[in-house]
Amino acid sequence: MAVKMNLVDATTTQRLLSWLVDMVPVLILSVIFLPMISAKMLQALTVPEVMGDIMGIYATYALLSLAYTVFVWWWEATAGKTPGNLVLGVRTTNLEGGAPGWGKTIGRRLLIAVAGIIPLAGSILMVISNQFDSNGKKQGWHDKAAGTLVLDIKAGRDPLSTGGKQGPESFAPQPAAGQDSAVANVRQPAAEQAPAVTNVPVQKTDGPLEKEVAVIDSVPGAVRSPLPEPEPQPEPQPQAELSDQHVSGADADEEEGYTRIRSAAPAGLHLEFDDQKCIELDGTILLGRNPSHGEGDIGVRLVVLDDPERSVSKTHLLVQPGAGCIWVTDRGSANGSSIVDAQGAVRALEPGKPEQALAGQTVYLGDRYFHVEQP
Repeated sequence: MAVKMNLVDATTTQRLLSWLVDMVPVLILSVIFLPMISAKMLQALTVPEVMGDIMGIYATYALLSLAYTVFVWWWEATAGKTPGNLVLGVRTTNLEGGAPGWGKTIGRRLLIAVAGIIPLAGSILMVISNQFDSNGKKQGWHDKAAGTLVLDIKAGRDPLSTGGKQGPESFAPQPAAGQDSAVANVRQPAAEQAPAVTNVPVQKTDGPLEKEVAVIDSVPGAVRSPLPEPEPQPEPQPQAELSDQHVSGADADEEEGYTRIRSAAPAGLHLEFDDQKCIELDGTILLGRNPSHGEGDIGVRLVVLDDPERSVSKTHLLVQPGAGCIWVTDRGSANGSSIVDAQGAVRALEPGKPEQALAGQTVYLGDRYFHVEQP
């Protein structure tokens, strides 16, 4: 089964039905208490003493309605849920795909309430105002003012439980705590994981022993154990000079007898295409012959590929930056996509399912391809 990765906007019907479900408890309270209040007010025309009873009933009605309203707003602010959202399979989020928070929730709810100045019709018009949104029916007027989205989690991904708008990065495997450096470096290509070790003889000194110094090239991203403390020397010896075979990059003042490993600063990945075009991957992009945004492609940059042979689909491949890698998702292309590693092994992409591509690997889309490079 393909993983649902897109964010899908809720339909107008879902939004309206969700709001109506949220209003059902208030309607039930009104049906119970308002007839009681009306009856007591009629009785007060002849028996003024019942005014106290009217105030008590009205206060109970108001407190129960307020308690329910605060509960619904709290649930939506912290989890994007309401009774209606739960029933209809939708969630309210901020523009980054997280919980909207109190400010945004109160803002959008108050706008719906204010629209109720026009009884019933005003609130309904506000709820379904996404129907008039020129930006693909994503937001109603109250959502635009508050900075919120309403998403269908049955048809698409739930960003609140999958890492927000950039959710596919959260699918990247993380090493368990306590694993050694070999496991922690599982995302590094094999050529980078194996450090080169060169034993270099040191010219004899006045001491009785001839020692060797091991020089290890730094490995980007490696996790290293703390270095052991050097054994105390009985008396200082003259600093030995390294032979011409010494590998450049070792510390000149390194203590004799052990080697330190220097870490390399991490660098971002970029895509180098077969036509020598290079793209710095600083955000999510859509590749294709004439790409266009789909449902949930919020803030995705479109990149057009020249392909006279038309082997690349109009919207072919989604590329997202990850931690030391990229994530590629085939968007149901006609000729498919694949990842080829340094050994020539081919891994075909299943449409809709993100796959990890490491530095040094090649990603094919139709007859076009690009290399994943690390500066």
